[in-house]
Amino acid sequence: MPWMSKRERVDAALRGEPVDRVPVAAWRHFIPDELNVADLAQASLAHMAAFDWDWLKLNPRATYYAEVWGNRYDYDDYAGVYPRLIGGPFERGVDLQRLTAAPLDHPVIAEQLELVRRVRAGIGGAHFVQTVFSPLSVLGFLLGRPAEHSPATIVESQSAALRRAVADDPAGVHQALAAITQTLARYAAAVVAAGASGLFFAIVRLARRGALGEAEYAEFGRPYDLAVLEAVLGAPFNLLHICGPAVYFDAVADYPVHAINWASIGQDNPSLAEAQARTRHALIGGVSEDGALQTGTPAVVIAQARAAIAATGGRRLLLAPGCGVRMDAPEANLHALRQAVA
Repeated sequence: MPWMSKRERVDAALRGEPVDRVPVAAWRHFIPDELNVADLAQASLAHMAAFDWDWLKLNPRATYYAEVWGNRYDYDDYAGVYPRLIGGPFERGVDLQRLTAAPLDHPVIAEQLELVRRVRAGIGGAHFVQTVFSPLSVLGFLLGRPAEHSPATIVESQSAALRRAVADDPAGVHQALAAITQTLARYAAAVVAAGASGLFFAIVRLARRGALGEAEYAEFGRPYDLAVLEAVLGAPFNLLHICGPAVYFDAVADYPVHAINWASIGQDNPSLAEAQARTRHALIGGVSEDGALQTGTPAVVIAQARAAIAATGGRRLLLAPGCGVRMDAPEANLHALRQAVA
């Protein structure tokens, strides 16, 4: 069929229409470029160009949402993608009623909107999406107090703190989530107005077994997620990212987005073929970020990518990792991911 532009290819894949080839992309953090919007915009666009991705997912600081409500970090001390937590609004005890909605001119929000404008000016016609964490994910960052500075401990401290808050003060959790949601909904609309195609809406390791129960997520996660997504219903490319193993895929598979991204290989999650039967949305994934892309060979990456295409018939598929790749992922493997659809 005739050659398509990057935007045409992604749009067709999202609609389930034939494509000249399956669209493909991968994303990663850029440290320390993430501390300066000019540097991060340049690094993000250069990464897209270097691997000829079909769309761009922006990776701001993993903590920027929590910074809005007062979390403070040491950016000279990272564990994975997380800078060391110094303090925040709950360091002298948890009072959820203290959280109020933040204005759009908050310096951190203004910084991220400037990032979107810079990328929009440099990306041409291709789609790009801004990362926005779910309201419950943001609250987890604010409540979590890790005993040690390691990625696993940081993640577990957030879910443990949320479980305690839900048990001890459910009304306060709802009040805090309402304030966060109001802010994120306004911000999400501003992101699209500034030129982004939509959101990479991320539920960070909470909608899964071992974090919160399904009933807890239905009460404290879903209604606030939907309120943020409602603010960008008219955007052309919104995608949901469900992070982690053993995710509650069916609990969020009907969210009003265009596509769903998750770890489809292993991790006790649905495969691409299983997910295709469980949602009407396009699927984003098919290649393991910690397996093939990190420790495999280019041949392994290509084989896994082509198996994903075969499993879906190449329809409603955007080939990608199930989450961000590590900053030291072999470049040869990323090139192989692109070559798999050449």
